[in-house]
Amino acid sequence: MKVLTDKPTFEKWFVEDYLNINHNPLNPSILTDEELGVAISESAPESFPCLVFVEAQDIFSGGNQLRYVYKDQVRLMQELLEGKGFTH
Repeated sequence: MKVLTDKPTFEKWFVEDYLNINHNPLNPSILTDEELGVAISESAPESFPCLVFVEAQDIFSGGNQLRYVYKDQVRLMQELLEGKGFTH
């Protein structure tokens, strides 16, 4: 899980950590700059700040899914964990 505070933080995390591309000549990307731009755009969260985690898909699909948790969802979780909104 990672906290993403803004678009540059997301782009850095997505390229370096999620795709494991470090722009090192010894570790070239298999994506063109245009393809990378599309991948970044299609994978970006709806808003910042947010949390991101990678959800592994089943072994047959072979891929991972990015899941985002937004500030209002975190606030709701906090309220539920603190017992607010519950009637006992």
